[in-house]
Amino acid sequence: MSQIHPPPLPNTINCPANMPIKETALVVEGGGQRGIFTAGVLDSWLAQDFNPFSLLIGTSAGAQNLSTYMTRQSGFAKRSIMQLSRHPNFFSMKRSFSKRNAMDLDWYFDRVSEPEYQLNIQCAESQLVNRQLLFSATNIKGFGPAFLEPTADSWLTMLKASSALPYLYKKGVAIGTDNFVDGGVALPIPIQEAYNRGAKKIIVLRTAPTDRNVGYPWARKLKSWVCKTDKCPKVLDIITGYENAYNQALNFIKKPPKDAQVIEIAPPTKLASRILGSSDQALMADYQMGFEVGQAFLQSQSAQLFKMH
Repeated sequence: MSQIHPPPLPNTINCPANMPIKETALVVEGGGQRGIFTAGVLDSWLAQDFNPFSLLIGTSAGAQNLSTYMTRQSGFAKRSIMQLSRHPNFFSMKRSFSKRNAMDLDWYFDRVSEPEYQLNIQCAESQLVNRQLLFSATNIKGFGPAFLEPTADSWLTMLKASSALPYLYKKGVAIGTDNFVDGGVALPIPIQEAYNRGAKKIIVLRTAPTDRNVGYPWARKLKSWVCKTDKCPKVLDIITGYENAYNQALNFIKKPPKDAQVIEIAPPTKLASRILGSSDQALMADYQMGFEVGQAFLQSQSAQLFKMH
């Protein structure tokens, strides 16, 4: 694959607010560092000013990718994944044995608040005048799904809530009177929610090939980490619910309702990157793959469905 080098992050970002198409939605799956594939797809779309969606829903890493899509900061998500998510301050299982968070989301989002990694929320707000952006999260009371609508004041808190893996970020993230963890626990791919909110043309961005059911390794990884403690029975219940929700989403993608059109954009082959612990080489290869897949989609006949008003 040819090398793809997005432009450097500018100090002042052009932020036109185009009108979206009604009843269109973009649903973005999580996947930890594998979300760098999604970053590539969305950067290729930003390069062509392609954002026709009236509803956007992202889960975990998908929510983070949608944030930079709405702020129009090409290359931002790629840089955050390659620099911040690989930093030893971000993740260490050794910390869990000393009753500290194995995943230090506080450190991560403190860095995101610094000028070098700061989101252009003002730009995103101008994009959302005629759109709705939702971050999928999971309420730890019953582990049911929740959909958080970010504002300038709540943006980073809600992003953190959507990304907080249960038991690795132990208490979850407090919003109001509730605590929330990673949205992928309750709804790994919240495509049904997009349909229930009126979307009839839906693009779902995956981090796994269409012919591979690879949602479960995330759950098995969590099980192997946590089942060394007395919390294992609770984790098994969570994993069962996760697997059921994952299968329901895949069934919806394969057989959507008659009044809905679903387009699945996924890696053509298994990604080289992993949820955590990916090499720079693997991440760069997956980003390039995503950029090229995004370009190919814009040139396809399917893309025309989202270009007609």
